[in-house]
Parts: sequence; C-alpha cells; structure tokens
Amino acid sequence: MLNALYLHPNGQMPAYEWNFSDVNPPVHAFATLFLHKTEKALHGEPDLDFLRTTFRKLLLNYTWWVNRKDRFGKNVFEGGFLGLDNIGVFDRSAPLPTGGHLEQADGTAWMALFTQNMLDLAFELALDDPTYEDMIVKFAEHFFYIASAMNKPGEDGMWDEEDGFYYDLLRLPDGSATRLKVRSMVGLLPLCATTIVEASARERVPGVMAHLNERLRRMPELQRPFTPPVRDTSVLQSEESWLW
Repeated sequence: MLNALYLHPNGQMPAYEWNFSDVNPPVHAFATLFLHKTEKALHGEPDLDFLRTTFRKLLLNYTWWVNRKDRFGKNVFEGGFLGLDNIGVFDRSAPLPTGGHLEQADGTAWMALFTQNMLDLAFELALDDPTYEDMIVKFAEHFFYIASAMNKPGEDGMWDEEDGFYYDLLRLPDGSATRLKVRSMVGLLPLCATTIVEASARERVPGVMAHLNERLRRMPELQRPFTPPVRDTSVLQSEESWLW
C-alpha cells in the first residue's frame, strides 16, 4: 500500500476497490512496527533499509491525515466510516442531515495511535541515525496536542466524566456541539493509544528528553486534561519506563 502503485502523491492510500477515496483506519505504522520486531526476533538485527523507506512513506500519509482530516486544525479528526460501526446514528461517510460535521472519537484515537507508532519508529531509527531525533520530538509533541484536544474538559470535549466513556461530537453549523451518546467500539478505541518507551531507549536521546521536559514545563496545559507520562516531568529520564 505504500509503493508508488497505490500511494497517491499527496499521501492518501486507497480505501477499497469500490471507493478509493474513502478512508480506512491508519494502522500501517502499527503493521510496520510488527514486521520490524518480527524481523529483529528472527534474525537478530533490524532491516533498517525497510524501516527508513517505510517511515518516509508513512510520513506522507500522516501529513495527509493532518492536512485533510483535521478540519479546523484543532487536533481532533474525522474520517467517516472507519471500519467499525456498521450501524450508527448517521452515515459517517456522507454529509450530515443536520449540517455541520462529526468530530470522531475513533478517528482521533486512531491518529493518537498512529502518532505513537511513528514515534516508536523514529526511536528505532534514531538509535542508528541521530538525524531522526527531530522526528521523535515532532511526534511526541503532536501526541501531546491530540491527547489534550481529545480529553478536553467540559461539554465541548469527547470524554464524558459522568458516563466514563468517549463519544463522537456532533458539531453544528452554529458552532455548538453535542455528544452522540451511543455506546460502541468508538468509545473504547482511545484505550488502544498506549505506548511504553523504555528507559534504555530514552537514555540514548538525552537532547530529545530535555526538549520534551522543557515543552511540558512551558506549556503545562498540554498535560492538564490527561495523565502525564509521570507525575513529575523532571524525572522523565530516570523512570523505569515512560507510559502514554
């Protein structure tokens, strides 16, 4: 799906044979990580050429998602029908009868996971080539923004504190929003966006960790709506593992 026969120059992948322009969940970085770890387990060393080539193509697809599916640059994502809810309140791939648009809990969760997968790939590449450290910073910061947007407190956020569940937001043309309180897989997908960065990997990139510490210090609002990697960001370097 990432070679020139399938990947559009703008970074979009075809969805399926009857509608190339629709959108599927962005799980290709997850698949790349799986293949990378399998190769390493079988042969004792990674295929870095495969990793570099795939990372570059995935970066195009990631940029397409950010530019095309984050309608207002708020770090919340749409995408239409994303492979899970066959029966929903609306056809999520068609214009809404109410007007406006849907801010999707699953679309945003998929992008949080995509971001974490790209960060993992950047870590793997940076261990061999320090020029990829900038990509670690990029994807770590982008994850902070997505998590902060998704866990925005109040009636304008996807998380419902009373129900303990994530819901899609129906954003009406006048700017008002209401949660679509349908219990489905959509509200569970944010649980998938979890990544552990081991201390051994972080110790190899002290400059990256210092930058991320400084970013959280200067912008504490990025971690207020969600549980931070550790309670005291000054000890990010020394913790056994870094859980998002």
